[in-house]
Amino acid sequence: MSGPDDGRPAIRSRLLPILVVAALLAASGCSTYGAPSEADSALPSQAEAADRYASLETLNATVTTVQTRNNNTMTTVAQKRLRLDPWAYRDRVLAVQRTEGAREPLVSEGGFVVVNESRFVYFDPASEQVTRATIRGSTDSEESPFPRLVNAARSGQPVTRPTTTPGVSSLPRVPVESGSEEDGNGSTSYREGTVSVTYTGTEMVDGRAAYRLELTPNSAEMSLESQTLWLDTEYLYPVKRHTRFTAHGDDYEYTVTFRNVTFNPSFEPGTFRVDADEVPASAREVQFSAYDSAAAMADAVDVPVPRPTVPEGFSLESATHRTANPELVSLRYERPNGDDTIRIFVFGSATNDTSGTPVDIGPYEARRSQTNDTTSIEWVADGYTFRVEGQVDVDTLTRVARSVVDTT
Repeated sequence: MSGPDDGRPAIRSRLLPILVVAALLAASGCSTYGAPSEADSALPSQAEAADRYASLETLNATVTTVQTRNNNTMTTVAQKRLRLDPWAYRDRVLAVQRTEGAREPLVSEGGFVVVNESRFVYFDPASEQVTRATIRGSTDSEESPFPRLVNAARSGQPVTRPTTTPGVSSLPRVPVESGSEEDGNGSTSYREGTVSVTYTGTEMVDGRAAYRLELTPNSAEMSLESQTLWLDTEYLYPVKRHTRFTAHGDDYEYTVTFRNVTFNPSFEPGTFRVDADEVPASAREVQFSAYDSAAAMADAVDVPVPRPTVPEGFSLESATHRTANPELVSLRYERPNGDDTIRIFVFGSATNDTSGTPVDIGPYEARRSQTNDTTSIEWVADGYTFRVEGQVDVDTLTRVARSVVDTT
């Protein structure tokens, strides 16, 4: 499993990712949509749609996710057990296939991911590593997006953020080893806006009838190119979805299909907890911790934590620490209503990377490199590796890097 993935399951209890705040930024772009067609009358009313979705409490299914990034494809098959309120799920990875250029999965075959209202744990057999994190977030009530989509198709009105960052992983995001957007399960920056929703009829998905909804972006500035959802007619849950979007110059396409679905099954107590015997005693353990501020993190860890000067409009969205493999602190700054980010990483060991263009950052010789629209500056000081990267101009990023030197 890796991100981006199939989109966060619709939930009635909001789970805020705790390690890196999700890049859900409302971008500009709104337009009207034509009058509903006669076919829309087959859709349930807004109240009926909400009632159908509210009747769904749990789900068990075999989920196939086909993820393509720049023509490199990975297919993952997992057994999913899902509880909607409070939101929790357990995925057991049954099979992973990928092309040569595809990224490594977050969890390889035989591994698992367990998320509940307080903990996020995943075990990867290939690396023999178990990763644990504490979830910090809200359990405030949140309206499901899927009844809203049905109502949008009936009314002809555009909707904003109809699903949570279409195509992006439902897993809480964690800092990644390389600090690159393309690694780990961290989602890339994502420009949102409004979409128009069209109902195109009822189709069968693995033997169940589903409403097919086509989502069309109303602004060329949006990352989303297209999305199709197949909502089960009985429960209004997406049993299939297909999403295409771009972010930071990369093209993404996802097809997620639920098969052998059982709605409202009973689960054994402890289904959404990890027992000690599920993880080999020899497994390496990595702990992630999130902090409310850079100062709070600096008080708790031994790795130096910068206090950078960032451009006006940027604010701290996450401050996180990873204990091993390698030890790492990261700071993420975002600008509202845009997809610009600035990320700062401090690794617990020195590297010898000589790629990129030499530049001077204070007394240190650094290396500057460019990947799509992300610029990165990296240097070594006092046995640590520092990296500053973002979707800003070179002069701005250089000033941020110099402020990192001045505050560590």
